[in-house]
Amino acid sequence: MKALGWRQLFSGLLAVLALSFWPAAAAELRDQAPVWRYTVRPGDTLISIGERYLVNPRQWPTVQRDNEVEDPYRLLPGTVLRIPAAMLRRAPAAATIESSSGRVRWRAAGGREWQEAASGQVLPVGSSVETLDDSSALLRLADGSGILLSAGSQLVLDALSVYAGGLMVDSRLRLQSGQGEIRANPARAVNHNLRIQTPSAQVVVRGTRFRVGVDSETTREETLAGVVAVNSGRGSVRVTPGRGTIVRPGQAPLQPVRLLPAPAVAGLPDRFEHLPLRFPLPQMAGAQAWLGEIASDAAFDRLLLSRSGSGAALSFADLANGSYVLRLRAIDERGLQGLDALHRFVVFARPFAPVLNRPGDAATIRSARPTFSWTEVVGSSRYRVQVAAAADFADPLHDDATEQGRWEPPVDLPVGSLHWRAASIDANGEQGPWSVVATVSYTPGLVEVDVGRAAVELRSESLRLNLPPPPDGLVYEAILSAAADLGSPLAEAQSDDGSLDLPRPDAGTWYLGVRLVDRRENMPGPLAIRKLEVPPGRLWLLLLLLPLLAL
Repeated sequence: MKALGWRQLFSGLLAVLALSFWPAAAAELRDQAPVWRYTVRPGDTLISIGERYLVNPRQWPTVQRDNEVEDPYRLLPGTVLRIPAAMLRRAPAAATIESSSGRVRWRAAGGREWQEAASGQVLPVGSSVETLDDSSALLRLADGSGILLSAGSQLVLDALSVYAGGLMVDSRLRLQSGQGEIRANPARAVNHNLRIQTPSAQVVVRGTRFRVGVDSETTREETLAGVVAVNSGRGSVRVTPGRGTIVRPGQAPLQPVRLLPAPAVAGLPDRFEHLPLRFPLPQMAGAQAWLGEIASDAAFDRLLLSRSGSGAALSFADLANGSYVLRLRAIDERGLQGLDALHRFVVFARPFAPVLNRPGDAATIRSARPTFSWTEVVGSSRYRVQVAAAADFADPLHDDATEQGRWEPPVDLPVGSLHWRAASIDANGEQGPWSVVATVSYTPGLVEVDVGRAAVELRSESLRLNLPPPPDGLVYEAILSAAADLGSPLAEAQSDDGSLDLPRPDAGTWYLGVRLVDRRENMPGPLAIRKLEVPPGRLWLLLLLLPLLAL
């Protein structure tokens, strides 16, 4: 055998390299150039296929050559023919904003001015759509695919094409910032392709549900159903359900990692009567932050509010009365968002509850018919007020309505612990939630001491006043002075059993004042003052029964 020349050896090596390189190169080319996969049906010929679907029906020989078909008139049913999309009859498609919340705007291809967008807005090829703060938009593509854009997102519709009378759909989008949740090809139709380009990656799907986010040119992808192909100039990965990947500029995609599980939400509050809404966050290993989204139903076609945070709770400022669903997910240290948990809740906060003014919580009231007052609420036409002996208000003592921000009970309140609350009523007669309950204590006022039957005993060294024991929590206070206004007192004394001892004054005219004092609040009652004439000398064990005059 003759030795091979260097040219023949080089040619053979090229052939081997070409055979090993071609499948990967061909796959890359197929990814970049859409190809229709047509399944042959009984009675099909290449000529009839060309007449039905090709821009130029006479190009059927190209299809024969590329698919290595021997007889163009005899095709085996079930055979799959690959036809480049460029050869097919194409019709431009459009996207539609199916629903939106907050401020959403769009601009046409090549346009500079943004226009306000609303539900029903048709977006032609090349359009850009943007969601501003606290906004969202659901875009619907020709094949039924939905893209839910979160707040702060911008998406460009690079290509929207329908081929062969709708048998093939090719959509190419560019997510420049923000996040989109995609439900691609929900009918699972064949030949329906969707590609999403980001600053650092390309995501290719044919029928699945996933999320794509862009933050500082870093791409995050999380697969929720189906399989998603994520590639960059440095490599590619297949991301299966429950896993996610990250692509940084100039790097290969991260090998897919498992997403954090759905959090436990059974213990979250399911009714809110006061704003803001506050959801305590559960404990979860690996959770570095949380994302909460609120929609009116579990389909989440329209986001109403979205909040993220790493504290003990997520708070949402405002929602109208109604039923809602919270979608909560944990975020790991890589920034990948985990699986969703749904929690239903009700808001019943309007008309807003008034803020109670007087008497405040833990206050002591002295009047049997005190004035109850609260802040008036804008939009309220009247108020409902309740007073009860039991904290559950099952059998209220009073349940009245008033147009003012105050109310007085028509009859005396019972002595003891009481609870009260108020609610606003709007012009339609709809009552809002009750205010926070205030618990008060009614103790009759500190009346003037009735000492008409008390005994004043003038002893050799002291003056003793004997009174009945005071009510619970009260003490007697006595003041002895030479002045009628009790100024510059000679002595003072207090007693919690009714016996008061003061030093014996010199002979002459003196004034003795007695009153009750609430020791808990250091509140004195009115003084009862008696004029005393003290005789000269020391009349030992002289008992004087002196009625005191009440002032």
